[in-house]
Amino acid sequence: MSSRLNWTVYIVRPTSFHLGRTMMIVVAEKTTDVGESCILVVDDDDGVRENLAELFELVGYSILTAGSASEALNKLADHDVDLLLTDYRMPGPNGVELIESARRVKPGLRAILMTAFGDSFTEIESVRRGAIGYVNKPFEADEITNLVSRILGLKGE
Repeated sequence: MSSRLNWTVYIVRPTSFHLGRTMMIVVAEKTTDVGESCILVVDDDDGVRENLAELFELVGYSILTAGSASEALNKLADHDVDLLLTDYRMPGPNGVELIESARRVKPGLRAILMTAFGDSFTEIESVRRGAIGYVNKPFEADEITNLVSRILGLKGE
């Protein structure tokens, strides 16, 4: 998997978690060799979920989205997913609980937990309970795309 990226595409969109401020992110052109990897993006915030889906589609991944843990589990049952990218705080089961449930359905599923409410306990607990990666919101496009690329490049389950 190549990590060579061309940073030339711009997306400017208001995001709900920034309370109406405009956020500009610079994303990679579809120049990476991402193969047929499928990412399931789970976030109850429509704007965040749509931005991430658009970002990863531009990079070249196949994307599924869900607005809740229960919707995500249904999609995991019906689709071949390589990586679960989930928010921590959502109504109903949180992201860590989703990762645990998803791993019962698909052992070895790679997962990244995103949170705007990060602390060292949450990070340690998320890793202990099955997350491979952890990222604090807000994050830069290259931070999340590089993390996803590294995690998908790990060998074995």
